[in-house]
Amino acid sequence: MIRSLILLFVIPLYTLLAGLVAIPIAALTGSSFLLYGLGRLGVRLGLAIAGVRLIVHGQERLPPGRHFVYMMNHASNLDVPAVFLVLKGEVRALGKKELFRLPVLATAMRMGGFIPIDRSNRDRAIESMRQAVQIAREGASFLLAPEGTRSRNGGLLPFKKGGFYLAIDSAVPIVPITVRGAHQLMPPGSFSIRPGTIEIFFHEPLATSQLSHKDRRRLMEKVRELIESRLQASPNPTSG
Repeated sequence: MIRSLILLFVIPLYTLLAGLVAIPIAALTGSSFLLYGLGRLGVRLGLAIAGVRLIVHGQERLPPGRHFVYMMNHASNLDVPAVFLVLKGEVRALGKKELFRLPVLATAMRMGGFIPIDRSNRDRAIESMRQAVQIAREGASFLLAPEGTRSRNGGLLPFKKGGFYLAIDSAVPIVPITVRGAHQLMPPGSFSIRPGTIEIFFHEPLATSQLSHKDRRRLMEKVRELIESRLQASPNPTSG
């Protein structure tokens, strides 16, 4: 609990100070390099304060210099930052529109290439996805949670189809990612973080360049199978 209280003070302060430094520099230079660097530093700081350790498996499977659509399971407020921390380079994301109402953070996300998505408005959601497809075609990687929201029990929810259309339409390979342990350390509804270990498993990339929309369901099933294979492989790490 003490660690969590410290985080409630440190992370908003860090976000404000980092934004005041990085946002003007990004605006002047047209580069988001510093935004990503300070963003990852903030995640590293937060995990260290919380006593959370990361163990990464299989990242060496990813060919260097390539861009991907990363798809991960989502069962905690910890899993997305943890995966973002270990990914290389600038990785975009589609974020729920509510996140883009937060001062400083919203500006930083927009300048970093993040795209807001309004799931309550189908037309706007489709337009956001079209924008993401164009950016992916130009060489950007994306991080997505195909479940669309956090699982309350740690298991996989039904997948949304939007991210698979993004990967197929942009012909960018999908890298499934399994995150194990985050749910135990900070389940949905919890405001405190238990110290412990999060494991991140990178699976082999799945090519999409020869696929069409009619292959979407089969692709979804394959991604789900790979993610679930590591969730079920052995017990989740225990907190420490």
